[in-house]
Amino acid sequence: MTVGKTSAGTARVETKEGKRVRKILIPLAVLGALVLASCGSSGPAASSCSKTFKVGFVTDIGKLGDKGFNDAGWKGVQDATADSSLCVQSKFLESKQPTDYTPNIQQFVDQKYDMVVAAGFLLGDDTLKAAKANPSVKFTIVDSADFGDPKAPDNFTGLLFKQDQAGYLAGALAALISKTNHIGGVYGLDVPAVVQFRKGYENGAKYVNPSIKVDGVFHPAASNAFADPDWGKARAQDELSGGADVIFAAGGLTGNGALLAAKEANKACIGVDVDQFLTYPDVDPCLVTSAEKHISVAVKAIIAAAAKNQWPTGGVLTFELKNNGVGLAPYHQWDSKVSSDIKAKIADIQTKLTNGTLSTGAEGLTKYS
Repeated sequence: MTVGKTSAGTARVETKEGKRVRKILIPLAVLGALVLASCGSSGPAASSCSKTFKVGFVTDIGKLGDKGFNDAGWKGVQDATADSSLCVQSKFLESKQPTDYTPNIQQFVDQKYDMVVAAGFLLGDDTLKAAKANPSVKFTIVDSADFGDPKAPDNFTGLLFKQDQAGYLAGALAALISKTNHIGGVYGLDVPAVVQFRKGYENGAKYVNPSIKVDGVFHPAASNAFADPDWGKARAQDELSGGADVIFAAGGLTGNGALLAAKEANKACIGVDVDQFLTYPDVDPCLVTSAEKHISVAVKAIIAAAAKNQWPTGGVLTFELKNNGVGLAPYHQWDSKVSSDIKAKIADIQTKLTNGTLSTGAEGLTKYS
C-alpha cells in the first residue's frame, strides 16, 4: 500500500493485487492516527491493560547485534512495547540459518501470539505460508511484498522501502567527495532490497559524475550473506587497494566488516539502514552518513495499527522520501568536511527525487544488471 497526499485532504492508498492496483481514498486524519502511533505515548499504564497484544519478532540470519537491519526491526517492536497505550508484550527469536525461519514463526503461532514480525526478504515464503495457515494471526514482513498470489491474505502486510532513493543520494554524495574519482560498494546477498541499494548508489554516482569508477560486489552465499564481516572487510580492502576512497556497505554484519576496512585505511565510508554513527561507533571517524530506511518507525506503526484494529488488510505499505521513510543520516563528524556546495547539490537531488522530476533508475528492481 503506497501512501500519498492528495489535494482533497485525503490520502491515496494503493493496494497491489497481482498486477492490478486499487486506489483508495482515506481521510488524512485516519492516516495521521497511524503515524502518530509511532511516536511516544502517555497512554494507560501497562498494569491497566485488560489484555496484552503479543508480538513475536523473527530475525534474519544476521541476528540481533548487527547494528543495522535486524536491530532496527527489533527496536520498532521495543518501541511499541514501551508505548503503554498499546499494551504490547514482545519476544524475539533469532534465526541462525534459513531452516530456522519456519520453526521460529511456528513457535510464536503455537504460543498464541497475536502478531509475528519477520525481518527480511528471505523470510517471505515462510511468512506467507504461515499467514495462509493461521488467518487469526497478523503477519508483517520487512522488505518483502512478493505474495505469490493475485491477492495477499488479509492478515499479511508487507513493509517496503524505496531504498534506491537513499542509495542514490549516498552514491551522489560519495562521488562528490571522492578525491580519486573511484568509489566502492560491498553488499550482502543480491535480494531485491540490496540490489536496489546498489543500483541506486551506482546511478546516483554517475548522475553527478559520469566518468567516476564504481566498484561493487555481492556476497555469493545465501547462508551467511549478511553475517560475514571477514569477507566484507576483505572485499573492501580489495576495492581500497584498487583506488577507491569511499566505501558504501549494505549487508548487515558483512557490511560492517567493509566499514571497518575503510576506517582502518583512513578512507570515507557510508553506512546503511540506520544511522550507524549511533549504532557502530567503532567506525565513526570514516562514517560520512548512512543511507537510512526508517525501519523502526515503520514496524512500530504497523504494530500500532494491529493493536488498535486499524490493520491494512492484504496490502503493502511503502516508505519513501516523500513520507520520510528513507533518507540520509546527519553528517556528524563529517559536517565540516562536506562543503556547503556539496550539501546544496545533495539537497537539490533529494528535492527532485521527492517530487518525481528525477528517477533513480532502480525503483522496483529485483535483479542486478
